[in-house]
Parts: sequence; structure tokens; C-alpha cells
Amino acid sequence: MAKNLQPDRLSSSGLNQGIAPLLPISLGWFLLLATAYVLPGLIGHDPWKQDETYVFDILYQMLNRHDWIVPHLAGEPFMEKPPLYYWLGAALARGFSGWLPLYDGARLATGVFMAITFLFAGLTARHAWGTGHGRHAVLVLMSCFGLLYESHIMITDVPMLAGFSIAIYGFILSRARPLAAGIWIGVGVGVGFLGKGVLVPGAAGVIALLLPLLFQNWRSKAYARSLGVAFVVALPWLLIWPIALYLRDPHQFYVWFWLNNVGRYLGFSVAELGANNEPWFWPETLLWFAFPALLLALASVWQRRHEIRRSAPLQLGLVSFGVYLTVLLTSASARTSYGLPMLVALALLAAPQAAMLPAALSRWLDWGARLFFGALAALFWSVWGSMIATGQAPHWTFLTRVLPADFVMPFLPLAVGVAAVATLVWLAAWYGLPRLQERAIVSFAAGLTLCWLLFATLWLPWLDNAKSYRSVFVAMQPYLPVQRNCVESIGLGESERGMLDYFLGVQTLRREIHPDIDCDVVLVEGSAGTPPGPPAPAWRQVWQGGRPGDNKERFWLFVR
Repeated sequence: MAKNLQPDRLSSSGLNQGIAPLLPISLGWFLLLATAYVLPGLIGHDPWKQDETYVFDILYQMLNRHDWIVPHLAGEPFMEKPPLYYWLGAALARGFSGWLPLYDGARLATGVFMAITFLFAGLTARHAWGTGHGRHAVLVLMSCFGLLYESHIMITDVPMLAGFSIAIYGFILSRARPLAAGIWIGVGVGVGFLGKGVLVPGAAGVIALLLPLLFQNWRSKAYARSLGVAFVVALPWLLIWPIALYLRDPHQFYVWFWLNNVGRYLGFSVAELGANNEPWFWPETLLWFAFPALLLALASVWQRRHEIRRSAPLQLGLVSFGVYLTVLLTSASARTSYGLPMLVALALLAAPQAAMLPAALSRWLDWGARLFFGALAALFWSVWGSMIATGQAPHWTFLTRVLPADFVMPFLPLAVGVAAVATLVWLAAWYGLPRLQERAIVSFAAGLTLCWLLFATLWLPWLDNAKSYRSVFVAMQPYLPVQRNCVESIGLGESERGMLDYFLGVQTLRREIHPDIDCDVVLVEGSAGTPPGPPAPAWRQVWQGGRPGDNKERFWLFVR
């Protein structure tokens, strides 16, 4: 059976036949690849819709208000998430304010949480499967399409992912080192809770109960002691901020806990808060979101199906994935970012399979990844080159539908240099890939990383022009009366209110919650296809506009 599983790893026979043995990826190259994955895109652009815009304004408000208990968005309490990301983002924004814009400094929090995620995912797989498999788990995570975008933006789901990764490491340690395991489980539950809410504590609690119920080898005093330690360690994380919030404002505690946690899961607040879960959302999403981790995990479980009754790593990975997927399937609310912790469980299951694919399959997957990502890289370079040469974007519908066709691409020497070096390194790596045990997953991770790096260097000015609200509100500013009593808004979303506050220092009073407000300026957000008329005969429109390339969202400014 070992021969079928590892046809490329029989180093002694390879030597006898004059064939060099396959080697694992070195630690140096692995760290270089992981760094190239995490860093690009963290700095160099404005906050982008949908999450970055409101997340940044919340931490910006914390810096200005010095209120670390109640998050505020554009002057109003915003209790959707606990404040861990805002705390760290605000601290980093202030700490790097001499070198970076506040929003770039704040976005470094995502890099910190992703480094934590990779570290503990790697430690978990290494403890579970042995030396070298930690790198495989991280490579599997880096290869997942679903992780790529969310791991580079300001979003509170990233600390949820980091917390779950820490907790899983605690679980795998629990039978051998109960004290350390309990500490890590408790810290992971706490980080997940303060980052996102009750999702991680709830999932971790169900996992902790199901493991001994389903499998004999988790029914031990050591495991029970680790859970006891975890409970004690998690309590401060779970209690201090909620108690402080309740003492400050019981109503905001109700909004956070009951509406944004219980209500989103059961469904009674989804109509108001959004993110409805469609019946086939997760079955359809999981196929691309967890690719290729899901396929490797399935292959790994199938190869080791006879070991499930005695293999703690298989048991932990299967139960963790099953519990989290069940929670998502039964929740009334759904977004792709909610599923990020599932990737940690899949990476644990897939890690031993990454270097054990049959030689022919590994070779075909390697070359498939090279061709696919090479074609994407060529597209990024060719579009950029065309824009530099002609001063305009190619008239391709799939591009101009989401990006402004009239944008003039600037030539940024540093960005171009980084992109060129990365491309040359990727091409040079072709020579070494056939010598690696895990050539397929390394090729996939390297190709995806290269494409993201090109996306975040060559195309970054174009993307920022389309996704930022800076140009919209700067264009509107001259039409705002200097002498005004207040500005009210109709239909203005969270992202737009946050960026209006940051770029212009204007906090609107929403007519949706202040129906009797009497301002002399009204800002309306709506669809370009259905422009609104003046709120009353005494009002006149003085401006309208939208983001470059956005043919749907529009803003209208009226004064009385």
C-alpha cells in the first residue's frame, strides 16, 4: 500500500536507478513563498467596499473618540462585531502613522492575523502528522481560492480564522500536554469571540463534546483537564468586554448579542441586517471556495479510512469540518467569509496527502497549475503593458464592466520592479518543481501567489480608482454648502457613510432613523437607472456622481 501511496518517494530505488530522490520544499523557500502571499495588497490603496470602508471608519472613530468599548460608524453605534480587529487595527494605524496612511497601517492587522493562522495551522499539522507536514498544511491553505481576497483586506472574519486555528492546535495537543492545550484552546476561543462573536466559541464547544462522544481515544482525564483549563482561560475573553458593554449601554448589548448573533443565526434579524442564506449557497460555494483543499482532504480521508477509529488527527479534522459546515448550513445568514475556519480543518486533513500523490497525477497537476496561472500572469502583464503604451484600457467587456475604461495607468517603478522580480523567480522555480515531493501543491500555491502579487502591484492603481470612494466625495465637496445646519441622508449604506466621514468629515443623519430631521442638505444613494426627484419642491439638485466604472450605484446631492 505504501508503494501505491508514495510512488515518487522511494529514494533508495531511485538512487539505484540513477534517479535523484525527491526532496521536500526547504524552509527558506517556504517562508519566502508565505511572505510573498501575505504582504502584497496590505498597503498602497484606500479602503475598499464592502467591508474595509466601514471597518476602517470604526477604528478611525476609536482613535478620535478614545472609546474602546462601543464601536461607532459615522457617529452612530455599530454593534455588528466585537472590537478585537478594531483595537489592533487602531493600534497599528497609530503606530505606523509616521510612515503609512492610517488605513494602510490598520490593514496590517490582517497580516498579523494571517501570520498567526499560518503558524498555528502549521503547528497543528506538524504535531498531527510529523515533521514537514506543517508546511504542507500552510501550502494547502495558500492554495485555496476562498482565502485569497479575505486574507488581504480589513475584515473581522480574519481574527475568527486565527482564533479557530489556535483552538484546533490546542485540541490536537490535548491528550499529550493538557495544560498547554487548554491554554491554546482558551486563547483561540477568546480570539475568535472578540473578533467575530459567538460562532467560534459555539463551534469549539460542540467539537469538544463530540470528540469523546464519538471516539474512544478522546475519553481521557488528560483531555478533560485540558477542557477545564480552556474554560478558565477563555472566561476573561468571553466576559470582560461584554460586561463592560452592558454596563455602558444595555441596549447596545442587546443589539450586539441578540440581533447580530442569535438573530443572524435563527433568522429573525436577517431581513433588517442582510446576508440571507440561500438554500444552495454553501453546496455551490464550497466547490470553488475550498478548492483544492477539499479534494486533497477527501483523498486523504479515503486513503486512511481504516485508521479513522484510532487516528486523532483524522477525527479532529472530520469533526471540526462537519461541525462548522453544519452550523453554516443551518444558519439563516451566509457570506463566503463565514466559512474561512473550515479551511483550517481541511488543511489538517489534506496535509499528509500533499506529498503523497501518484507521480503522474502530481506531474499533471503541476503543469496544469503552471499553464493556468501562467496564462493569468500573462493577462495581467499584457493588459498593464497595453494601458501603459496606449493610455487606455483594452475594450474588453469582462474588464470594463467592473473597471473604468478611461483610466490612465501610471508607471510606478517600484511596483513594476517587484512584479518583474516575482515573475522571474516564479519562472526560475520551474527548474526545481519536478524535484519536490509536494510539487503539485507548491506549484498551485506559487502560481496563485504570483497572480495576486501582480494584481496588487501592476493593477493596483486601476483597482483603487474603481473601488475607492475618494474621487466620489472629493468631487462632491465643492457643492456642499459651507453654511449648513446638518446633512441628512436617504439610502446611504454603511460603507458610504464611513468613507464620507473619513474623507470629508461629514456625518449624516439618516432619515431612516430620524424621520423628522430638518436639515438643509440631503444626500441620496440609489440606482443610476431610477434617479430620485427632489425631496420637496423647495429643494434643488446641485450634484450627482458615482465611482468610476460603476454604472449601478449613484449619489445625488440636494440643497434647500
